[in-house]
Amino acid sequence: MSIANLCYSLIWIVLLFFIAWPVSAFCAGFWIVLQPFEALCPLFKDCSNFFEGFVTWPRRCGDAIMAGSSACPSPF
Repeated sequence: MSIANLCYSLIWIVLLFFIAWPVSAFCAGFWIVLQPFEALCPLFKDCSNFFEGFVTWPRRCGDAIMAGSSACPSPF
């Protein structure tokens, strides 16, 4: 792993701890509440997919940390 990759990994660790986890925890409640109502209306399905992107964002951050990726892990 090069120095640049190590620096990116450190940046993504900071992103994970201070942004991705808190945002994910906040969105998880909305996502859980919307799950049963997805079949009722396409709007609920769209909202649920939106929140699911944020709920799974920490996984993408972890992948970027392990890869030392220069691309910022996005929730979408």
